[in-house]
Amino acid sequence: MQAVYWNAMSATSSISAASPKRGVSSFTLKVVAIVGMTFNHACYIFYPYLPAEALLLLFGFGGLTFPIMAFLLVEGYHHTSNIKRYAGRLLAFALVSQVPYGLFLAHNLNVLFTLLIGLGILYLYDTMESRGGFWLAAAALVTASALCDWGIIGPLMILMMRAIPDRRQRIVLPLLVPILGNGLPALSDYMAAFDPALLPFALYPLLGCTATIPLLLAYNGSRGRPMKWLFYAYYPAHILVLGLAKGLLLGDWTLGL
Repeated sequence: MQAVYWNAMSATSSISAASPKRGVSSFTLKVVAIVGMTFNHACYIFYPYLPAEALLLLFGFGGLTFPIMAFLLVEGYHHTSNIKRYAGRLLAFALVSQVPYGLFLAHNLNVLFTLLIGLGILYLYDTMESRGGFWLAAAALVTASALCDWGIIGPLMILMMRAIPDRRQRIVLPLLVPILGNGLPALSDYMAAFDPALLPFALYPLLGCTATIPLLLAYNGSRGRPMKWLFYAYYPAHILVLGLAKGLLLGDWTLGL
């Protein structure tokens, strides 16, 4: 029976290899996240120097970034063979990234710390036998994430992407958190004041996060081209390049928006 099973698995693997899956791979998602992240941070760093049209476009596209990163974190958690090494890699790049992030963007902790907290919550969700103990630990970690980029919303989205059983719902429902929690209040602020400067901050969750939903639903589970280290290294590198460009070209060494 085992021989029949493995022969069937080998045949299935051969068919899969010969017939590429439809949809998008994790490589494609990472590329979209990198582009969106660059657009978003360029907006924050060069905010006073960009026309309104550029801010609308770049902020809107930037809204795709964190939902993709959160989704890929959950995928990586499912497939990693060593959770400690995965966490150590996140911590190392979070610490390195904090230098350019703190110099050029903001004084809170960067998004890699948010992802690290989310990874810890995922691990506790699967390993703690006491559900009450888990929720207490998760509440403490979520509270700590208030010091990080994306705040408490980030770990909540990550946990939802793990805990919700239905595939479609565990993509759609977490995305509704920033859409409803951030997007609608920002849109209300814009409608109340009719201030064009407020509109990009509404488009970031309303347009960016909404556009992420069909993209993640199209994920086919394949890895695509490997780019693990490039994806990590790009985060601090692009912040450093953008910050230095503003300082050297415009003589402005202040923090981003």
